[in-house]
Amino acid sequence: MVFGDAVVIDADGHVEENLANLVEQIPASMRDVALQFVTESDGHVTYRVEGRLWRSQYAFPGGLTNHVRAGGERQEGGRDPQVRVQVLDDEGIDAAVLYPSVGMMFALIDNPDVAAALCRAYNDWLAEYCRTDNRRLFGAALLPQQEPRLAAGELVRAVDELGFVAGVMRPNKIGGRAVDHPDFDVLWGSAQELDVPVGLHEAYISGLDTVGMDRMSSYAGAHIISHVFEQMTSMLVTTLAGVFERFPSLRLGFLEAGCGWAPTWVDRIEEHFERAPDDFRGGDPHGVINTRSWLTFELEEPALASTLELGWADNVMFASDYPHFDAVFPGAIKAVKERGLPDGVQRKVLGENALRFYGRRLQTSLER
Repeated sequence: MVFGDAVVIDADGHVEENLANLVEQIPASMRDVALQFVTESDGHVTYRVEGRLWRSQYAFPGGLTNHVRAGGERQEGGRDPQVRVQVLDDEGIDAAVLYPSVGMMFALIDNPDVAAALCRAYNDWLAEYCRTDNRRLFGAALLPQQEPRLAAGELVRAVDELGFVAGVMRPNKIGGRAVDHPDFDVLWGSAQELDVPVGLHEAYISGLDTVGMDRMSSYAGAHIISHVFEQMTSMLVTTLAGVFERFPSLRLGFLEAGCGWAPTWVDRIEEHFERAPDDFRGGDPHGVINTRSWLTFELEEPALASTLELGWADNVMFASDYPHFDAVFPGAIKAVKERGLPDGVQRKVLGENALRFYGRRLQTSLER
């Protein structure tokens, strides 16, 4: 594929991995203490996690099909890569970078070795999925953030051996560590050396340490706050910790949380440097966050145009969220083009910014 000025990249699509098949791929000694589906009842789903039962606190609107009902109907492209390629053709998308669905639940596991084994099995499966058309389907490696050194090692393996173009971890506090913990320096260093980004990706899962969850009493409330609050918090703490200054070419994505909150949030962070500069271990953050962080936008988001005008035009990307239940499908690209963005800005958000975020590995693959 040789791409031109109008390249379209889905910066955050999803797959539908089969949990039982993944568990079969890990060492036999770990299978009974891994993640296993138990039952679904009235939208509540129950899993066995390391021998203990986990039940969703609130019913999911679509139960087990919550993440495969784009456009209100079940979509097969999350598990069938040939269908996915057809979806790309139908939507007018040149390439998609793919993120997990049930794999986001691996954060419920305490044992880092079990989490690492499941992540490895998932990444191997995703690599096979992408081989159906490795010029259009690209993987983001799921990382076992319970142990940052294992996460760094899996990122290196997935990039060097599987051809992945990014890593993905949750913004939540997992294994006693938030994303600003110094133990993650080994991961940031590996990502920088590999020249791949790390996408922080939230998914509402009850029982995980999630900002503001103690005040919610419904699925809607929990889902509304989890994505945005976790990403806002992660952007703040990594800035205070000086992550970007210590790793000057690291690229971080704060994904699936929209973008309209970012200008005011970054202004508030920068303003506080003037009031409490000693709290910023990396020094002055002015002009750093919006050039080193990447966001995705919701297709109907009212503040998209103003966010782009307020310093984010080079760092906001299109994401389909296909095949999840809240994805706009069909017609995602059509919806973006109908927003009436200036041509140059539209080219950036539909593809150019994603090419910069994912870097040379994605660019080189597309040019083949």
